[in-house]
Amino acid sequence: MLNKFAKFLLVATSLSPVLGAVAVNQFGLGRPWTNWFPWLVGALLLVFICWLLLQYAAGNAQKHQFRIEQFESNDKEVLAFLLAYLLPFISAKDMAFEGQLMTGAYIFLIICLVIAHAGAFHFNPVMGLLGYHFYGVKNSDGVSQLLISKAELRRTGKEVETVRLAHNIYLHTGGGDA
Repeated sequence: MLNKFAKFLLVATSLSPVLGAVAVNQFGLGRPWTNWFPWLVGALLLVFICWLLLQYAAGNAQKHQFRIEQFESNDKEVLAFLLAYLLPFISAKDMAFEGQLMTGAYIFLIICLVIAHAGAFHFNPVMGLLGYHFYGVKNSDGVSQLLISKAELRRTGKEVETVRLAHNIYLHTGGGDA
């Protein structure tokens, strides 16, 4: 299982589209590259961190066999959350955060803390971009879990190899047929 810092990083990666939106907004307003480039670098760095954390967890965390008794796709929720936190950029005339790095960092931190506290890993659009799907699954004990998988789940009653990312959140590592 990931430590709290790694979980925080994974949650923070879900906000890279916000940083990318700030970069695009600054570029679109004709700001110099010194205003939009750091936001773009931050967004791309978070995508890389997300990929790196998932690769590390899949290769180094303790493996668990997980029997899927019931599942439901949660991928549709990614779009709703993405629209919800990018909506202010559509309606605002100037979301440039120019000279307001502390304001941007504060907003970013608050959103990260709320997502981490709510355990809302299932809305990470960066993971979706990297090819992962999100499933609400029930194990053989009837306990609901979140399963993150590159494979598309097709049937119940199968055992898959997973690693535990957090409480009730598992990453399918490819072992076992989905």
